[in-house]
Amino acid sequence: MALTLALLCLAAWPLWIHWRTSGDGEPLALHMVVVALAAATLVPRATALRPIRDWLPLLAVPLLYVELRWIIPAIGVAHRDATVVAWERMLFPSNPSATLATRFHSVALSEALHLSYALYYAIVGIPPMVLFFTGARRKLEATTLALVIVYAICFLAYPLFPVDGPRFLHGAAPAPDGPVRRYVLALLERGSSRGTAFPSSHVAASVVAALCALQHQRKLGVVIAIVAVGLTIATVYGGFHYAVDALAGLVLGTAAWLTSIAVWRNRTLTPGSDPGL
Repeated sequence: MALTLALLCLAAWPLWIHWRTSGDGEPLALHMVVVALAAATLVPRATALRPIRDWLPLLAVPLLYVELRWIIPAIGVAHRDATVVAWERMLFPSNPSATLATRFHSVALSEALHLSYALYYAIVGIPPMVLFFTGARRKLEATTLALVIVYAICFLAYPLFPVDGPRFLHGAAPAPDGPVRRYVLALLERGSSRGTAFPSSHVAASVVAALCALQHQRKLGVVIAIVAVGLTIATVYGGFHYAVDALAGLVLGTAAWLTSIAVWRNRTLTPGSDPGL
């Protein structure tokens, strides 16, 4: 929760800049309400707020992601698609985000991959929900810690190294059309924030969710891992990310999971620490 509060406080500054330059104070006002709620959950012995403390770090993620549409322009760093495209050309013989769907042109494959992509919030959300309702509190906290770490890194990276991705620059990839594909495109049109392509937070968070589920909920973890693999391929097949974005997400997700294990082990072994906080 403390890490979430720190991230929320950092995000308040560019939102304040946005308000000063545009006069639009609604994002900042909503953000400060969430900051106040997060701070309240850290009050010692505030046991009545424990359910909020359990869920607020994950519930704040969509808010922070949406806020990036104002935060990234407010900071004003030049977008780095040219740099990522250069990396792409160094690593791959062609541009996978433009050629993968053409090479494997199948409606069934396209719909299956886009379904995996559409299940992103289920991948991230269902394992913590199962842990919460089964009373596995310590496993829930360890999973939440890993997810907060990976989201914190992504959300700090985007304003400093914004990358639009192929969908914003070149339009939708030539993937076979279908109802699931159309649903995903409509969802992205309404909810995506420009400049958040590198690294892919979809891939990074899905990797963390899958690894945590495999660690704490083996049977569910196998299902989550299979869907996460489909999502990772879909980010490139659907033209939503460069292949380098997905690769960076894989590396980051694995590193964040390993870091969370080390942090959690150190926290639980520290004399006088309370893993329930």
